[in-house]
Amino acid sequence: MEDQKNQNQPIPFKKSSSWKKVLGKKWAFPAIYIGTAAIILAFVMWYQGSVMDTVSKLTNVKDDVTVTTPSAPETTPQEDPSVPVTSTVQPLAWPVGKGVQYDLGMSFYDEQASKDIQQKALVKYNDSFYPHTGIDLKATDGKSFDVIAALAGKVVKVEKDPLVGNVVEVEHTDKMVTVYQSLENVTVKPGAEVTQGQVIGSAGRNEYEKDAGIHLHFEVLVDNKAVNPQQYLVSPETDVKNQ
Repeated sequence: MEDQKNQNQPIPFKKSSSWKKVLGKKWAFPAIYIGTAAIILAFVMWYQGSVMDTVSKLTNVKDDVTVTTPSAPETTPQEDPSVPVTSTVQPLAWPVGKGVQYDLGMSFYDEQASKDIQQKALVKYNDSFYPHTGIDLKATDGKSFDVIAALAGKVVKVEKDPLVGNVVEVEHTDKMVTVYQSLENVTVKPGAEVTQGQVIGSAGRNEYEKDAGIHLHFEVLVDNKAVNPQQYLVSPETDVKNQ
């Protein structure tokens, strides 16, 4: 009877201890970590390779269509607006009335000239020196003389300045403006069209260049920048003394 009872009782289930034995090894967790990392790295490399392959296909010829990056449009070099354009400018007449004998006084201050020449082109005013931005013309007899327009154009300014006297500005083509200062009187008005050689006033004195006496201060502006008038005048002053 006792043996029969023992035979009828359920046999207890014994759990496998193989995983415990494996996990109990020192190398188990490092091996699992390395294996997992290898799987993740393989997946990342596969994914990147797939993306690069897709991009490569987009930049190559596919179905007779090539995907390219448009090149920048070609541009035409522009002329430097600060460089005077002289090829189309009519030569300027010396702004002195017909029959007047005259001399060239102070010259234009040239930054490329020697120190000696530059010193001769400095205006002294109130114990300070300033670069001369034009040329001075005076009659050999020291008297006043007619001042004429050096080139046809439109009168854009007529004003009386306390330092440089009466001023007339005439606008021409090619962004050129001629300036006439130290005038005793003016015979034109703003907006008037003048012809080359037309009388626009007469030479006088001014406070700024008091030592120059009766004279005309003549300037040429190109793009609002003062340039040496002598590079535009028809010929050296010595060739036109007896106009």
